Amino acid sequence: MRHSLILVLLGGLFLGVNLGWWPNVLSLLATWWPLILIALGLAGLIAPKTRSHCLRQHEGERS
Repeated sequence: MRHSLILVLLGGLFLGVNLGWWPNVLSLLATWWPLILIALGLAGLIAPKTRSHCLRQHEGERS
């Protein structure tokens, strides 16, 4: 689901640039793309992988 949302947001971003809504977005992306990749990587490391993993962890704490 997260990958689909990223694709939709990127598509909307590029459409906005083509329509002239955000003319400076490409220059911002050209400058900040490494930071964006780092932030996405950190979010992937921090976020739990599956919901069942979280449920098992909480059940273990109750026992």
